[in-house]
Amino acid sequence: MSWTEEVALILLNFLHDPEIIYYLLTIAKPIHFKHLFEEAKRFHESLRVSRLDRWNKTKELCKQRKFNEMNNLVPVTTTLPFDNGMWKNSCELLKSIRFMREGFLRRKYGVNGHAEDVDLEIPLKIKSVNLILEDSIDGSEFRGYHGFGSIKEALDDFEMYQDIDNEIGEETPYNELPYLLIEVWCDGTCQSGYSTRKYTFRDNTELYIHEIMN
Repeated sequence: MSWTEEVALILLNFLHDPEIIYYLLTIAKPIHFKHLFEEAKRFHESLRVSRLDRWNKTKELCKQRKFNEMNNLVPVTTTLPFDNGMWKNSCELLKSIRFMREGFLRRKYGVNGHAEDVDLEIPLKIKSVNLILEDSIDGSEFRGYHGFGSIKEALDDFEMYQDIDNEIGEETPYNELPYLLIEVWCDGTCQSGYSTRKYTFRDNTELYIHEIMN
């Protein structure tokens, strides 16, 4: 569910007038977009390394003869030192980001009195992705009888649908795309599919794959 849809549903409970809601959204959307743009801009600017800092770090590594910490596959603009271990970790991180695609990880959520499968909140997505890749008891319990191969296959199919849609300029219906349906427990209780609660990092949640919809 998009930000606009969520705000519209909230306003509908109070205003009961689609025309007023539409008018308010035309005002709110540019403000919301500007806020997101400024946040993203500040974040990316904070990651930048000046040329002087970059070459000073390179010079220091050369002086200490720590050539093993300089990987020729790492872009020059990356903060140094950046060793092979960090490079491997970054590659694993990039792989895990694929699971964060909008619409691939979903849960039951109450919409107009119906339980619909909607996109997971970011905190739950991060927790789910960690559990998908985690070689531990918690990871095993999260995956249940679903093997990593089946999860990966569903993700590959999801990306394939999106790639085809981009090529032909069409959009596969949301409910026809492959996805993982996540079961959410909070404070030891399985949450109803009609619940409209939003979860944060502070909530005591347990997650499990309920079904692979593929």
